[in-house]
Amino acid sequence: MRKNLLFLIGLVFLLACKKEDDPDGPTSYPDKIVLSEPKVVGDSIKLQWTKLENANFMSYSVLRKTPSDSYQIPIAQNYRADQVSFVDNTVPYSATVEYQVIARISSNQPNQPNQAGQTISSNIISYQRKDIKTLAIAPYDVQFRPQDRLLYFFEKSGTISKYDVKSEQIVKSVNTAATIGYCDFGTYNGVEELYVPRNDGWIFIYDAATLAKVDQLNVGLSSSCVVAYNGLLFISTSAWTNRPLKVYNRATKQLISETGDFDQTRFKRFPNSATELLEITLNIGPTDQDYYSFNANGTSSYHVNDRYHGDYPLDANIFEFFPQGNKYITASAGAIYRKDMTYEASLPRGNKEFTTFCFDESAQLIYAGTRTKSLEVYTIASYNYMRSIATKAYPFKLFKDTNGGFLCVSSINPPASYYSPPSSGIIIEQVK
Repeated sequence: MRKNLLFLIGLVFLLACKKEDDPDGPTSYPDKIVLSEPKVVGDSIKLQWTKLENANFMSYSVLRKTPSDSYQIPIAQNYRADQVSFVDNTVPYSATVEYQVIARISSNQPNQPNQAGQTISSNIISYQRKDIKTLAIAPYDVQFRPQDRLLYFFEKSGTISKYDVKSEQIVKSVNTAATIGYCDFGTYNGVEELYVPRNDGWIFIYDAATLAKVDQLNVGLSSSCVVAYNGLLFISTSAWTNRPLKVYNRATKQLISETGDFDQTRFKRFPNSATELLEITLNIGPTDQDYYSFNANGTSSYHVNDRYHGDYPLDANIFEFFPQGNKYITASAGAIYRKDMTYEASLPRGNKEFTTFCFDESAQLIYAGTRTKSLEVYTIASYNYMRSIATKAYPFKLFKDTNGGFLCVSSINPPASYYSPPSSGIIIEQVK
């Protein structure tokens, strides 16, 4: 009898110890919610929390936040007190993701039985992804220098950053203390320079390798774009009624010629040409385009205005030339024009909206980034759809890499529209 009593006492003691040592703890509370550590399931996160044993329970809300978010974002809601788990299948591609569960309790007033009276908040848990390197920058433009595998990021705030793809880090930044436009690179006296148009009437000139300011040029007008070629600087200014496209000599800083229809535009030089420019407007509607040809000394020789004036898609923020320079592609619709500005076709895209374009000349393929975290691949010759490649984040700019494949500059946050520069949070994806 005594042995049996001792056995029972020992059994009760062991069970009590087991309950105290239970790593999961209680599964419910009447006045609090305990959110467990997240469980990683592939690319998803599974959340589990304790049940709220409260007769006035109304609902659970699951909230999520990344460092680039200003506030917690609701991602799920349920109305069953015993439904205490949720799988997040849309985890942002961010180095840190935080979660919290909020329960709503009814007011328990006879005349307001369904009104929320208070909330009960769980603890906040954090999911760390050490494999992700996020850049806390918000560029409106990115340029790639393939010979050195360097990316240059340009922010409207005036900050320019140089990123080394090999070391995967920003190696130099400079704040220009101005609102800047679309920049360009050129060589002067054997040194590669970076030309930066500003809103205060100046073009600042930087050493491209060191980002040290080496010179400046006064155009007297706010400028949105500069293109450099063979000692000439082609600049789009705010002189709307007075020939806004100005051409300056880099060495003498003297005005050579002026032409143009619209102010504050963006233009690029046609590949395999000397001084042929395609210009697309930035601030007027409908969007317009112009073709310019200049003599070797910078004087204007030929100018043709848009024949359509808004009939087909155009976007100054998204346009790239075909490798041979005989066509270009633009806008979220993937509209393709011939060099004479004649519309030819648009890529088959369904409901997708394009954000960036790049070409693989050797494979004769077009790569187009989309708002839905993918690269869509088409043939250059006939624009036939080939395949889709999933990306980890939202493509913003795409470049052919000298080491094979592509560099995809992506935003970790979905863009508000097909062309919305990232608010903050950039990653560099290497896509093979």
